[in-house]
Amino acid sequence: MKRYLCVFILAALSAGVSAASAEKADIVKKESRVKFRFGGRLDAQVFTDSYASKARNGGIFYYFPLAPVYNKYGEDINRENSLRFGVANTRLNVGATAADILGATATAFVETDFMGTGDNLGVLRLRHAYISLDWKRSQLLIGQTNNLAVPEEIFPNTVAHGCGTPINPLSRIPQVRFTQRLGDLVRLTGALGMYAGAEGEAQAYGMVPDIALRLTVGDPKGSMVGFGGGFKSIRPRNLTADSVRTFKRMAAFNASVFGLHTFGGGHKLSAFAMWGQDLSTLNMLGGYGPRLRDIAAGDADYGYTATQAVAVWLNYEGKVLKGWQPGFFTGWTKNLGTGKEVDLAKAAIPDKGIDWYFRLSPRLWYHYRMLSFGLEYMYSLASWGEKFDSHYRPTERYANTQNHRVTLLARFKF
Repeated sequence: MKRYLCVFILAALSAGVSAASAEKADIVKKESRVKFRFGGRLDAQVFTDSYASKARNGGIFYYFPLAPVYNKYGEDINRENSLRFGVANTRLNVGATAADILGATATAFVETDFMGTGDNLGVLRLRHAYISLDWKRSQLLIGQTNNLAVPEEIFPNTVAHGCGTPINPLSRIPQVRFTQRLGDLVRLTGALGMYAGAEGEAQAYGMVPDIALRLTVGDPKGSMVGFGGGFKSIRPRNLTADSVRTFKRMAAFNASVFGLHTFGGGHKLSAFAMWGQDLSTLNMLGGYGPRLRDIAAGDADYGYTATQAVAVWLNYEGKVLKGWQPGFFTGWTKNLGTGKEVDLAKAAIPDKGIDWYFRLSPRLWYHYRMLSFGLEYMYSLASWGEKFDSHYRPTERYANTQNHRVTLLARFKF
């Protein structure tokens, strides 16, 4: 009897171990459906400037030359040469993909670099962090990525960091984005997003997310055209100067059109144009301020008006021939002032004073497998207003300022 009991116990234990092993194997099999991908790039660049300019992150992120500043001898002290070296825009990323999640392919993606904030280089900065669910005809994205106003399908492949900013919009914000494919060539995308910084706080208390739409027609790998538009509403103050609650808002709109044409077996020509109010949240010209008539009337609960700006650019990217790839970027952006009179003394305009900016930057890349070398000459010309009228239009100007930047970059992608 004892012998049969021992045999029964051993059989039960074996069955239990087999079941546990099968269950563990099933879990491992399910977990193996998640595929990980690690990547990034290492950038090392040397660049020289001939004039003091607005630039962030140790000079890596370039904007435009500053207004002239004269000493008592009439010399422009901003006319100064400089040489810098930077590696902070080196990037690391990780992606995880799983199939058949709610009937879609699910992807989680995180990317960081070492640009930090301001000139606090070497500190990790979050670039992208999002989840996307891709179905056959639609996609849902939740997290932080490029603002929908950014024409990511036609990014200029410049050597200098920034892809043409401040002529080209550049912004990453937390958002919920949904894309619907209407056939093989038409895509309609809508997004609700939130900004950071001072305008992010004003947007948070205003309880209205940034609303953006984009329609693209064509193939991003061939030829395409796109149209975009956006709206935001912020509440700059919760209280007036005498501590009375205020609910006055500032609304702003933007609209853009862009296109790409591929020809000659790999040559690409792209163009972009945007008009908008308070484009400062896109790293472009813009801002807002109190209405002058309210301030002049002594109204503590004053309203707001936004500045307007326009930006256009053209980019050419040549076909790669034996590793060599030429290209150029050129563009112009202009302050259009305000529709209503504004109190400039209290205005929140990040780059107050600049009226227009022009850039021309030919480049040459050499690619060999994962390694690339880039050389770019950037010519920048800016016009700064010395005095402005109540619509933020210059009545007197400084002499135009110009900067010559040469960038040499080595990049290794992995």
